[in-house]
Amino acid sequence: MGTGTLGYLHVTQPTASAIDKKAKKTKEAKEQDIEKSTPETKKPRIKSPEAKQAALDADRETMNEYGLVYDYANKGLVEVVQDFLAESEIDPSQVAFTYRNAITGEQFAMNDLQPMTGGSTYKLPLNMLVVDEVAKGKLNLTDRFDITNTYYEYVGEHDNYVAAFDGAMSIPDMQRYSLVYSENTPAYALADRLGGMEQARKLFSRYGQSRSPEVKTFSEDNKTTTDYYIHVLEYLWNHQEKYADLLELIGESFPGEYYKKFLPDLVIQQKPGYVAEALNVDAIVHESTPYLVAIYTAGLGGTTPESSEISGVGLYQLGQLAYVINEWHRVNMNE
Repeated sequence: MGTGTLGYLHVTQPTASAIDKKAKKTKEAKEQDIEKSTPETKKPRIKSPEAKQAALDADRETMNEYGLVYDYANKGLVEVVQDFLAESEIDPSQVAFTYRNAITGEQFAMNDLQPMTGGSTYKLPLNMLVVDEVAKGKLNLTDRFDITNTYYEYVGEHDNYVAAFDGAMSIPDMQRYSLVYSENTPAYALADRLGGMEQARKLFSRYGQSRSPEVKTFSEDNKTTTDYYIHVLEYLWNHQEKYADLLELIGESFPGEYYKKFLPDLVIQQKPGYVAEALNVDAIVHESTPYLVAIYTAGLGGTTPESSEISGVGLYQLGQLAYVINEWHRVNMNE
């Protein structure tokens, strides 16, 4: 480039203190962009025995009808879940969950660092990444993007999307069909907007990281932990205005199934995930005191890694587990 350019670089070289300040600002910016992996807990919720009993009495008819009567008032959440699993003859190793009270920050978990098959649950943080790019002005919601060469898992699904959308989809269409219906082709099309799934996976830590030494976010073979996913849900909860469209879509998803199965009167925003032996759901549950919950399971209903059909028994058991967690919350956490 010549001596003139080198001379300019030398003259304008920043001082050591300026470099230190810039490094500090960059570090602070990065820290702000990544959700803390150990969220703070505010003052814990303490309810009187009388208030707990009143909640139990109000719900007793329903819990009797479902056959899900446990010592909700006197046991911790993990203990109650373990009682349910024992009665249902489900090995505790088959279930991982993390619960977080959205108001007090109280958090309870079981097997939360155990890597579990994620299924389609990756589609929620993937959609969040795309919203981030739209907010930065790098993508827009009106352009239609070619999907004819998008990676696919099932050629029939891929070809149907190409035909139905005349070979191109807008980001809002990709969001709807990847979240409400949990389809794969629109999810891969979203990933293409970020440089592909491998590149997208590298960005998932924006919303937090697991304490697991094995899997910090999602692994290449689609393993994750509830310890990671509770951070995704908390980030979503803390930025509801930014991700309002996504929250609306996951509120529509799978009516009467997964977390909604035995809780028909609640507003529940959920992202289920199913593949082979895995049957999962991540949800924001709008009880009078809202909470966040990530549940990952393996082998419910006798499924295996070779299973190709979803298990009706497994879906029922997952719905029961959701009811048990919700009832414990109603008794111990609702105001």
